[in-house]
Amino acid sequence: MNFKGIDLCCPHCRGELDGQIDAAGEGALHCPECRRTYPVILGIPDLRLFPDPYIDFEADRAKGRKVAAHLHDGSFADLVSYYYSITPVVPPHHARQYTRGLLAAAARAEAELAAWEKMAGDNRTGGSLLEIGCGTGPLLVAAAGRYDQVVGVDIAFRWLVVAKKRLMEAGLDLPLICACAEALPFAAPAFDRVAADSVLEHLHDQRQALAEIRRVMRPGGWFFALTPNRYSLGPDPHTGIWAGGYLPDRWTAAIVRRQGGIPPRRRLLSTRGLARLVREAGFTRVRIQLPDVPEGQRAHFGPAMRRLIDGYHLAKRLPAGRQILGLVGPLLQVVAMLEIGD
Repeated sequence: MNFKGIDLCCPHCRGELDGQIDAAGEGALHCPECRRTYPVILGIPDLRLFPDPYIDFEADRAKGRKVAAHLHDGSFADLVSYYYSITPVVPPHHARQYTRGLLAAAARAEAELAAWEKMAGDNRTGGSLLEIGCGTGPLLVAAAGRYDQVVGVDIAFRWLVVAKKRLMEAGLDLPLICACAEALPFAAPAFDRVAADSVLEHLHDQRQALAEIRRVMRPGGWFFALTPNRYSLGPDPHTGIWAGGYLPDRWTAAIVRRQGGIPPRRRLLSTRGLARLVREAGFTRVRIQLPDVPEGQRAHFGPAMRRLIDGYHLAKRLPAGRQILGLVGPLLQVVAMLEIGD
């Protein structure tokens, strides 16, 4: 099945798909080999084998339709505000934290993509990029000006609907596909770059997802990722708890429940654990470094956090500071290559 220039296959058996999508973006895709049927809703093929861990299939699709009803009401920021207004399981202070991150994400994505390409030492334009866990699509927007083909995949259907709004504001119509990282719906190597921004820590099976990423990459391609450092001393990106990665999971869960939220389901990685995971997946030329916080992202924080960011950048310029931050810094950025001939 060709969808917006992308050849999709059944994520279960990798058989060819057939089916129809009407002018409103509704329809279904069928796999004659394993007889599975996958819905297409709002122009987004739902090719998941299992749901987002926080919400079941039907509830996710229903919420996506509810959000879609407001796609043309106001700005991207307005749609994010509406999303959290209908998501009472997210406490208000977490909603403010996440909203700030979403609004700052465009500046962060631009800086990340430039840093990844610099780390890879391969600044060519053109080719294709797949983003795993694209969320609301800021990296897709950043990549659209550099690559001939840009595709976004996420397990959360509702977030892909929000991504449609970001893409609309950028004047883009890119393929958005609801799928699991552990079972990608692409039959053959098709991508020169695969990116995963703040995704690895959330995956159901990190090793299986990396095996899938390698499977759909062309030889000579690069894998880019950013993930929170398990041993960061700063605020936990999912809970706001300082040095939250050091706490036992049951303590974190208890704190989040007392705040009225849902405990995160994740597996945080250290610098050493991240490098080992990527190498064991068969990638080479693995490089890990600390990302900068671009000014466009920094501007979304309050004075205290901006001072902390300035201190972080200062420490990064010092050899001893870089060494310490490599152990306890907030985020880890990795690039790795799939060698030609693998």
